[in-house]
Amino acid sequence: MSELAKINPQLLFKHKEESDDLTIRAISNDKSVCYFLDAPKEYFNFESDSFAVIDFNRVVSYYNQFNKPTDKPETTEIPNLSIEYNDSNEAINLYVKSSKYNTTLKHRLANEDVIIKPQFNKVKFPSIDSIVNLTDEQQANINNMLKLIGADRMKYNFVENQLILTLFNTKTSDTYETVYELEDSVEENFELITPSSGFALMPKGNYKIEVSSAGIMAFHLMREDAIDLTLYIAKEKKN
Repeated sequence: MSELAKINPQLLFKHKEESDDLTIRAISNDKSVCYFLDAPKEYFNFESDSFAVIDFNRVVSYYNQFNKPTDKPETTEIPNLSIEYNDSNEAINLYVKSSKYNTTLKHRLANEDVIIKPQFNKVKFPSIDSIVNLTDEQQANINNMLKLIGADRMKYNFVENQLILTLFNTKTSDTYETVYELEDSVEENFELITPSSGFALMPKGNYKIEVSSAGIMAFHLMREDAIDLTLYIAKEKKN
């Protein structure tokens, strides 16, 4: 969640109707990337239908005031998190408590209506025209190259059994190009151009990427737990 807060620190945790899961969805301020996260409700233990935070990074900083691992695990304290509810069972305050220091930090939770979130509950995916497997090492290399040349655009060019990825700086005309082999050839060659900002905000990890020639990509983070996280990046719209 700390990594996802880079996309948007405003977060809405919401229980899904008729399900034991909860969902979190958010979109970056420049709308270059959005994500949907589903997780078992026991991963985020709260009683209300939802709770919202304006700045998740602030909550993390409060927690880390007391979360200070030491060389002796038996003396390391895990701060206690609790939520206060009003008479309507709405979450109003989040508490971070330290029994070791006998102190408490209180954070006022936000009204759900003020949280910036996608104005849709699902993403329409017209077709899957290619699948790309991206390792965390490849992701790190791309991010390094984005910074190196100051790239603001990314071109994904699918040609037969290859993805030719070009990063380019539209101000200096500097570019970086690399080629990935695809497991299956595309039926028809196509390309997408996206802002680079969305890719740079994604959490570190291994991804299975589904690509539609209609202009959208779904980045599925490969995890070994019950969290399902998918990030979406769409092609750049022409004026």
